[in-house]
This record gives sequence, C-alpha cells and structure tokens, in this order.
Amino acid sequence: MAEVAAGCDSVARACNAAVSVLHGHTGAAVDVLLLSPGQLSVVAFSGAWQAPTAVPSHYGVVGHVLATGRPAAIDDASIAYAGLHAGRPVGSVVCAPLSEPPDLPIGVVNIEFDHVVDDPATWAEELAEVGRRLRQRIDELGGPPAESRAELLLRHTLGFATAHSGVELAEMACRAAVELTGLGSATVLTRRSTPPGQPRHPLRQSAAFTAAGTRDLPTEVTELPATVLSALVDAVCRHGASRTLGDPDGEDVRGFEPLVQAGVHTLLAFPVRGTAPDPRLEVAMLVLDELEMRVDPGTVTVLELLMANAAECYDRLGTLQQMQALAETDPLTGLRHVGPFTERLAAARAGRTALLVIDVDNFKQINDRLGHAAGDKVLVELAAAMRECLRQGDELFRVGGDEFVAVLEVRDGAEAVRIADRLVAAARDNGSAVSVGVALRRPGESAETTLGRADRAMYTAKQDPQYAVRPAE
Repeated sequence: MAEVAAGCDSVARACNAAVSVLHGHTGAAVDVLLLSPGQLSVVAFSGAWQAPTAVPSHYGVVGHVLATGRPAAIDDASIAYAGLHAGRPVGSVVCAPLSEPPDLPIGVVNIEFDHVVDDPATWAEELAEVGRRLRQRIDELGGPPAESRAELLLRHTLGFATAHSGVELAEMACRAAVELTGLGSATVLTRRSTPPGQPRHPLRQSAAFTAAGTRDLPTEVTELPATVLSALVDAVCRHGASRTLGDPDGEDVRGFEPLVQAGVHTLLAFPVRGTAPDPRLEVAMLVLDELEMRVDPGTVTVLELLMANAAECYDRLGTLQQMQALAETDPLTGLRHVGPFTERLAAARAGRTALLVIDVDNFKQINDRLGHAAGDKVLVELAAAMRECLRQGDELFRVGGDEFVAVLEVRDGAEAVRIADRLVAAARDNGSAVSVGVALRRPGESAETTLGRADRAMYTAKQDPQYAVRPAE
C-alpha cells in the first residue's frame, strides 16, 4: 500500500490507491474519510456501488476512533449496523486513525467485512500501520485538500440558519467573508432607515472579524469621520457591490483617501439587503486588507450570494422572534405570561428572589358594572403603572385574568415589601386597588412552594382592608 501510494501525485489518488489495495486483499468494503468542518468526508470508497459523501464526525466507530486516536474493532457489527446498507450482510468492522502521534488524526480508514473475522484485534493493529503510512503520504502531498469555494459557501450558508440573533448572524457573515476572500478582516456597518428629509441615524459597527496575524482594520476604519463612512455606505446601498482594482498608488482613489490613509489597500463593499418591501436597516459589509490584492469577479459574485442569503436569514430570524414574542406575550397588557413565568420561576434563588403575587380588588364588579372593555382598560393601565415601578432586571407577569406576579432580585424580605408598597401606591394613583402577597424563597424550598406562600399571603391581605401588602409566613 505504501509503495502504491508513494507513486500518487494527489491526496485523493493516494487514498483511492490505499482503498484499492486493501479491498484487493480483503474483499471487504473499505473507505477513507478525512476530517472537514463538522463531518468526515468520504474521499475514497470500494466494495459498494453507492457510498455516502460524508458522515458526522462523532458517528459510530469512526467517530470513536477519531476522538481517541486509537484503532478499534467490532467482532460482530450486524446489530449496530442493522439496516444501514439494505441487502448487504455486515460482519466485523475494523477502523484505524490516520495519525502520526502525537499529532491528532486527520481522518480514518475503515473496513467493513460481510462476515465475522477471526481475531479482529490483529486486523486493527495492521490497519493502524496502514493509517500511519497513509497519513505520512498525505502530509508529503500537502495535507488534506482545502475546501472548495462552493463547499465554503455552502458550509457558511447552512451555518447562518443556526444564528440566534442579528449580531450573531453578522459575526458569522464577517468570518465567512474573510474565509471566502482570503482577505484579512471584515466588518458590518448598520444604520436605521429614516424617511427622506430627516436626519440620518448614526452608523454603528454591528460585527467585525479579523484573521489571526493581520491588522485590525475594522477598528481603525470605524474611527474615521462619520461623514466618510456615511458616504461609503450610501454608495454601497445605492449602487451595489464594488471592489478595488489593485495598488491604490496606481488607481483613482478620489473619495477614498481617508480609507487608504487608515491602511486599507484592498476593499470589497457589499450591501446586505433584506427582502422586506420597507427594510428597517441600511447595512453594508466591508471586507478589508492592508495588502494590495486583486479579487476576481467570481469571488465578488460568490460574496453577493452569501450576503443575499444572510439578509434572507435575518428577515426569517426577525419573523421567528416576532412569532416567539407573540407566543410568550399577553396581547392585552404586553406582559409576558405563564410560559416565560414558569422558566423565570425555575431560576429563583434562595434568599435572593422574591415573588409578589398581585390581585386586583373588586375586578369582577368592574366587569359586571362597566363591561369587559372597561375592565380591559383597567388592566392595561394598571399593568403599565406597575411595570414603571419596577427596577431593571425585575419583571411583571400576567398569570391570570386579574392576577399578576412580580419576580424581584432583592437583598432581603424588607426590600421586597418596600417594592410591593410602591406597586400598591402606583395602582392607587391609577384609580385601582390591589392586594399583594410577598414571599422570599427559603433555602431548601421549591420555587412552587414559595409561590404558594405568596399566594396565600395575598388572599390574607384581601381579607383585611387595613393591609394591602402582606408578607408570607
């Protein structure tokens, strides 16, 4: 195998040569898988007409061997691999890393027999030597092949779908732009849209990424005068993507002198446009380098596709966040309701988290006498008034028709009572009356028990008109 691989002039040919030799000696299905981001890519395969292109890097015995760096053998894999290959019998499986200790494996070589072999551990030792020699040849050929531009684009495009926020998405887009272009850094500049004739909102840097060992141009660029950056973003958002054409000393850089003076000698600029008819943001991405580099038009086109996908993901992320907010929020008062309250309750801390159960006094009479519309108006105004009394980090939830719970982080129970008094005063100023039960979570007590104590204290307060606030026993 080593002799045949030595005559190969590429990693793919060397892997296929190794597979061919092993298959010829064993008659088994043999494959070589090389590590790529998030998966093991099958670069050579023999013994079956149709093979997968990749498997997850943690999958089965290949994932185990990759993680441990040691060969492994399964005497009889017919149960573990049942149904994996329709119509094909499965016997022993032997797998070894492509590694040269102490380096980490760059992949694995795997043999799947259609019968149970004698002493598979011996096979594993032999295959480990095959893996070591194949790794040596791959290193001599320059290492595993780099991802193609199409593979990079697809990987980053799929990654955008995992972003949980606009900022995270912008950071992903910056990293992707640097990887796809080979330039040193990228930054996303954002400005809220304003109607014609009104002052423009200031630009802000939403995200940036600088490759290791390169100059931090995003920071230097954002320190330029706002008028310079604003004019650049205006041009990008109005006219579309653009690129530099080489050495700034030999090109016309009028209008870009501040960027050149800041050290930017290569610049790609892209608009990030959403699909909404009235976009809320004006967004431009700048990809930068201190070296003079000519970027081919194909790379610019690929990045335009990437930015278009990022914009689509941003629109979709906004829609999902709106749907989640609607699912978690009481449509009448705008307060979050039972679902989020349950999550917040689970995080209550002993000795620090206080629960204030609040009930509107005589609310049924308001509905009966004035109607439900009047009752809804009372709830909306009361919720707004009480929310204004809370501090940053405290939260008011609507958990029933006229029932609310405030969750506070306090130093002691006395502080919680003082805040409860403020809520009562705010309700009174709003023309309403409320009763409040206060409970501080005790060590060893469940949050549900704390809530129950606060609820009982609230009912005690309702029965005694002298006290609107009642600490729990």
